[in-house]
This record gives sequence, structure tokens and C-alpha cells, in this order.
Amino acid sequence: MSIRPSLIQSERFDWASLRCGCGKTGAHIPETFANLLEARTPREFADSSLEGHAYEQSLLFEVAAPVTSLIMAALSEDLSETLRIKLLGCLIRCVGGESHWTEVEAGAPEIDIACHMAAREGIWSLYREYATGRADMARIALEIVDNDRDRFTYFDTKLIARFDKRMKKVRH
Repeated sequence: MSIRPSLIQSERFDWASLRCGCGKTGAHIPETFANLLEARTPREFADSSLEGHAYEQSLLFEVAAPVTSLIMAALSEDLSETLRIKLLGCLIRCVGGESHWTEVEAGAPEIDIACHMAAREGIWSLYREYATGRADMARIALEIVDNDRDRFTYFDTKLIARFDKRMKKVRH
């Protein structure tokens, strides 16, 4: 197995001090994330889901921001297409959510902003995803997190034009 930057990144956080959506501390998140990276079957993906830990529907828990950081690191790694799409879906949930009411009461009303900041650290990974075939999911994340609206609009216009051109070639 090769060295994964995302797993090294996971060592940087004090997970035991973070609240998790499952009601425990986030101490188990690095192992859950490592299992997700190694998942190959639908059952393994289900067993290593971040649902109920980092987020529940559109509501975020304290571990969501560091999880976003792990996802961004993982997107730079060699991943299966299934895993890449799964991680992009998790990313959208993290950057598109808002703090769970229990987090607001605990003094963490802006977990979404922390997730945005973590995603911005890997903004070019998201642009690469947008340009290389996972356009819809990457575009959603970029639309939420890229503060440089001129850049987003410019890339969006260029990439949409290229996708349209490719589609015209495919149809003929």
C-alpha cells in the first residue's frame, strides 16, 4: 500500500476532543476514513460511511471540518472512480451543510465556514475534478466554496463550452 497524504493529514487532529454525530468523540474517524479509502464493496462503503458522523442529512457536526480536510487530501491521491465519486458526495454534504442544533448550542454555529476553508485549501483539486469528468459534483462544491467569483465564472464558462463541444462530437 502506498503512503496516503490524507492519512498523514488525519494524524494532525485531536479527534478525541471533537464531537461526532454518532454521540461519541471523533476518535474513531481516522480509522473510519482509512476504511473508506480501502473500501471495495457496497458493504464496505456502507460500513465506513461518514453519514451520521460528520453530517446527518444537511446538518454538520464538529468533526466535519477536519473530515473536509481529509477529503481534499484524498482527492489528490490515486483513487477508484467509485471512491472518488463517494468522496465528492461527502464533500458536498460537508460544504453544503450547516451546524446541527446541538453544535450551535455547544458554541460551534459556523462549522460550514470551517468546511469551506478546508475545501479552499485544495481548490485546484476541485478544478481538476471539474475538468476531468466529474463536472457536476465538483462544480457544486466549487460554486459553494470558491470565493473568487471571477475565477469560478471564467472556469465555468470555459469548461461548459468544452463539454458542449465534446457532446456535439459524440452526437455526430
